[in-house]
Amino acid sequence: MLTKNFTIKLLSLILAFLLWLYVIGEENPEIPYEISNVPVKLVNVDTLEKKGLTLLEEKGYTVNVKVRGRRSDVLNIAAQNISAYADLSRVTSKGINVIPVRIEGLPKNVSLVSVIPPEIKVDVDTIAKIQMPVTVKIVGNVMDGYAMQPAVPTPGEVMVVGPESKVNLVKNVIAQVNVSYKKEDIKISVPAVAVDREGKEIKGVTVTPNLVEVYIPVSKSIRVPVTPKIFGKPQDGYVVASVNVLPEYVYITGDENVLNTIKSINTKQIDITGLTGPVTETVTFDLPDGVKLVKSDITAKVYIDIQKLATKDVTITNVEVKGAEGKSVTVQNPEVVVTISGPESVVAGATSTDFTAYVDASNLSPGNYTLTVNVSTKLNVNIIKIRPDKVSVTIQ
Repeated sequence: MLTKNFTIKLLSLILAFLLWLYVIGEENPEIPYEISNVPVKLVNVDTLEKKGLTLLEEKGYTVNVKVRGRRSDVLNIAAQNISAYADLSRVTSKGINVIPVRIEGLPKNVSLVSVIPPEIKVDVDTIAKIQMPVTVKIVGNVMDGYAMQPAVPTPGEVMVVGPESKVNLVKNVIAQVNVSYKKEDIKISVPAVAVDREGKEIKGVTVTPNLVEVYIPVSKSIRVPVTPKIFGKPQDGYVVASVNVLPEYVYITGDENVLNTIKSINTKQIDITGLTGPVTETVTFDLPDGVKLVKSDITAKVYIDIQKLATKDVTITNVEVKGAEGKSVTVQNPEVVVTISGPESVVAGATSTDFTAYVDASNLSPGNYTLTVNVSTKLNVNIIKIRPDKVSVTIQ
């Protein structure tokens, strides 16, 4: 009787278990499930540097993970609940490396079916280093009436480190400073940025230090004319026809009290002793103590035209009377001949219209006078002789 009851109980237990399995299968079946865009973490990245390697690009990788398990288990799995990783300690050389993706963190009752893609491709390059000078890029203009001296970056050089293919693109390291409307010395820390030959930033390289301190002296400035300084004389029979200089004006800067005393800036002296023809000289400026050029790299180009000395007679048919306003004045024989001397080309082109002959009748009362003839001109010539040098004048 006891055996019979035990058998019935055992059968009942088995039936109950089978019924439970049936209910579970119907209410919470085993199903496949895909979790999309699971981020892949790169591990052991530091091992690359020990091998002299580095990632060419640090981009984000994702995979789709297919699993299988009970509905209630798999539907609660999210991308952030799963750990997907790629071990970069497997990388041994530059170029494209294929690294398998491993999955961790799945619940106990959930099995991994597949990972798509099953591996990722990482582009690896050799680590390169280069020491480069820092170039300060100025943006804007200081306040009117002020000028900047050359900018001084500290440090003057930085180290650029990164993938060799990217480091090779670096042509300059720029520290940009905005100086708009400044009128005092500028001292500022700014980022040092690696750029290519077109001035575009190179991403994926490290500049050390990444900040540089830039100092830019700013002081009062003025615009003054340039005076060429010449000494000596051409060979006998020759004369200086003209002197021209470029630039005609320069901007100088320095102590305001010193600037207030300056009317022009001289060039260094140019010796023309014994010359018989034109000469062009490039010279520096003769700056007073405490004064600098705003553009420190400029020089003066001086053109000196030396020509043969020539003479010529010019006849002037009218003698003006100055200082006789409101009076009736008569000049007897108002014609004079002027002998001039000067550069050959100037003398050859001179005409009577280039000269003014006159006498001065200021403060003279009515009567007859013999007055000295004066001749003026704007030409680069000397008046050698005036004939006659006196004329008769009647004032009424």
